Amino acid sequence: MNMPRTALALASAACLLAVGSPALAASGAADGTSATSTHCVLVLDEVKTGESVSAVDSYTCFGGPDASTRAAAAVPRAAAQTELMTWAEHASYGGTYTKVYGSAGPCDAAGYSFSPNNYWSTHLSSFLIDGGCNKSFLRGPRGNASFTGDVPYVGDTLNDAVTYVKIWRG
Repeated sequence: MNMPRTALALASAACLLAVGSPALAASGAADGTSATSTHCVLVLDEVKTGESVSAVDSYTCFGGPDASTRAAAAVPRAAAQTELMTWAEHASYGGTYTKVYGSAGPCDAAGYSFSPNNYWSTHLSSFLIDGGCNKSFLRGPRGNASFTGDVPYVGDTLNDAVTYVKIWRG
């Protein structure tokens, strides 16, 4: 489907509103895990010449006890799709999560850069990186930080306060 970026962004926002906030869809069990939760799939395009951020190709969320299975099935199967990151709501990779994919293939020196949506900009606490990426830079209203490899906790400065993410192979 060839949809203008503005229309795609509006459709993605409508999808998130229809599904609801991942925090509202999750219900915690006594051990702190989610009995039912929301899992999302975000697909990014590469940063185009003259642009500073990656365009969002698609963003889809699934709720309920089978959310993880449905999210995995929703990943576009194009040959170039590469899993880049897994965002987690809590430290040590717990809680609701979103899988981030790149439509331009594995990470390279240019990488991918983007701003998380409203939910993730106020809930991101840890993340795994993959797809050839090994470096990341996060910025938020209280500061910024650079990381190498997986990040079990973004730190007090960035916890639940991330407005920009860049990942690349360094």
